[in-house]
Amino acid sequence: MSTKTAKNTSPMAPVRCLVTQAAALEVQNTSYRRPWVAITQARYVDQLEVLPPMDWCRGYGGESFKSMEFTGGDVTAIFARFEGRFFECHDLHTLTHRELIGEVITRFCLDKNLNNTH
Repeated sequence: MSTKTAKNTSPMAPVRCLVTQAAALEVQNTSYRRPWVAITQARYVDQLEVLPPMDWCRGYGGESFKSMEFTGGDVTAIFARFEGRFFECHDLHTLTHRELIGEVITRFCLDKNLNNTH
């Protein structure tokens, strides 16, 4: 057996792995996501005034907007107001206002129904 053949069959030989761009982005996005937390009104207003908000929406009993500055990948800071309470998370910029308010209700206001709010 030649030295060259022995090197190619070594258990320490490099492993080549193909990862799609979409799979790599999903791993990156996962590392930047953060769950919803309650915040103060002052934090909410401060973030609303820092940069022009992205996707500022009202409806379903609340309000939401996203930061123009991305945390990384497709993830940005997202802010929501629902029934006088304020919340923040870091998640995908593609989430809709309805999804965001639904998540806040599910996490913090289980006695509310998304379909019954105006």
